[in-house]
Amino acid sequence: MKAYHSLLRFAEKLVDLGINFFAAYIGYLAAVAEQPRIVADGRGQAVAAAVIALISVVSYTYFGVYRPMRSERRTFYVGRILSVNFLIFCLYVIYSVVFLSDYQFYFLWATTAFLISTVALVVKKYVIMTILYRVRSSRRNIKYVLVLTDSQEVTDEYMREIHLNPNFGYTVIGYVGNTAIEGLKHLGTTGELDAILRRHQPDEVVMAFETVRRATITKYVSICDDNCVKVWAIPAVCGIFKSQRQVRQMGMLPMIDVRSNPLDHPLARAAKRTTDIILSLLIIILTSPLMLVAAIGVKISSPGPILFRQERVGQNNRIFTIYKFRSMRVNAEQDSGWTTDHDPRKTRFGNFIRKYSIDELPQFFNVLKGDMSIVGPRPEMTRFVEQFRKTVPLYMLKHSVRPGITGLAQIHGLRGDTSIERRIEEDIYYIEHWSWFEDIKIILLTPFKAINKHEKAPEAQDGAQDKEQ
Repeated sequence: MKAYHSLLRFAEKLVDLGINFFAAYIGYLAAVAEQPRIVADGRGQAVAAAVIALISVVSYTYFGVYRPMRSERRTFYVGRILSVNFLIFCLYVIYSVVFLSDYQFYFLWATTAFLISTVALVVKKYVIMTILYRVRSSRRNIKYVLVLTDSQEVTDEYMREIHLNPNFGYTVIGYVGNTAIEGLKHLGTTGELDAILRRHQPDEVVMAFETVRRATITKYVSICDDNCVKVWAIPAVCGIFKSQRQVRQMGMLPMIDVRSNPLDHPLARAAKRTTDIILSLLIIILTSPLMLVAAIGVKISSPGPILFRQERVGQNNRIFTIYKFRSMRVNAEQDSGWTTDHDPRKTRFGNFIRKYSIDELPQFFNVLKGDMSIVGPRPEMTRFVEQFRKTVPLYMLKHSVRPGITGLAQIHGLRGDTSIERRIEEDIYYIEHWSWFEDIKIILLTPFKAINKHEKAPEAQDGAQDKEQ
């Protein structure tokens, strides 16, 4: 199977080309059936469908959909397919509205084609990867790896991933190095590298060094090249990040973006922002009667404003004003304490809307403004940010994305009097492994977690430390 990898990838592109053309054809038939009065040039539409299908496959190639499926996860390919299809769909819809008459016809055509193509491509990719995972997990289609190393720590990092992911299909035959490494068979010293490669003929060599001179690395790579063995290098800084990295060129110098995350990609940001706007508008419309009742209840329950406004720290440490329904009495003498279960500042109605998270509905206007996202780390007050940044490791990484109304920590029950360290771990995991489908899953699970059973001090993460003025 390894020998036919290029042929299989070419065949997959042909299949995807056929799927996209078929999807466009079915979309055309659906549009004609819905609006039979429109007579379109069948030959011209077939050419347009073929062109769009070809553009799609070229885009899939550019965005990595055809990367080797040995070490990537399913969500990587699903996200890329969805992003490319959605972008092409939007461009086609914009083109039809601006330049074509009867744009409703073309909108229906594009929508049907987008749905069919996306579902078919995702299912196809999922089936292929499932088959490959099972084949590799059964120790077939294996790649044999030799580790060239002087570091126990970096080697352990690599071996941990190999053991946790048998579906990658890698087997480490041993290591070459001048330092004793536990857990692997010692094949020889670096001076014997050429002879060892000729004897064992591995598929790949992985270099796992902490400190080594450039000239030495160049010599090792040259030896591997002479033996036609592919070489990979694990950067010594691998321990400080977990998500997929980006390598960029600065002239001829490759640079590793240590703190990159999936939302650095423009298409990912566009998909997330579009989802935020659409869902926020929909939720605001659907919950407007509930918000009206909440506003009346707040006004009747105690004197003071309906909305509670407070400064919070958002993306890139930018200060913004968050909106909530006021749940406490206006009391200047008690505006800086923690909120507890029986806090005398809370009104009875305020306690009710906090329990069911109704007080947070106005935050969807924050989402529309761009201050927040529906899903993301919860925002903090400035003074708590200053406190936690000094005591909680990696705390400030949460500010690399927009804060959210809900998040991974919240659906895992980490709200109220729970560990701030655990919440930050969940937030960082979310940021480094973001996907559009993960956002949708969190949104769907949130209503089942909306009841706040833990209103105890301190509630730094979920806004329970609100001070109302």
